[in-house]
Amino acid sequence: MKQVTVGKIADLLSVFRPAALVEDVDRLVAALASESGRVVEVTFPPAKEVLDVYQHRYDSSDEVRESRIGWELFFPALEDSDGRVGLLSVRAGELGAIVLVDETVELVLAALIRRPV
Repeated sequence: MKQVTVGKIADLLSVFRPAALVEDVDRLVAALASESGRVVEVTFPPAKEVLDVYQHRYDSSDEVRESRIGWELFFPALEDSDGRVGLLSVRAGELGAIVLVDETVELVLAALIRRPV
């Protein structure tokens, strides 16, 4: 486990620019700015375990599947990882994300962004 600031995660997200998520990532980064000093924990589970858990959640819950965007990048990132991935959750106001990062916490691999309802 490793602790990082929300500001560091916001910085990493700001260079994570997949076309389908740009507006949502920008909105999340802006919301996280007010909490940049807060610390979050990053865990490092095996990518295969994370894939199994989230594939099950995706398959079994319409609410999970429909309330988050980024699935099209999330699953391939896990499938392409041979070892462990960094996994963390950030929230700011009504926005939140489950973020996959590399083991050095220097690169966002994918993010599932929860849109406000």
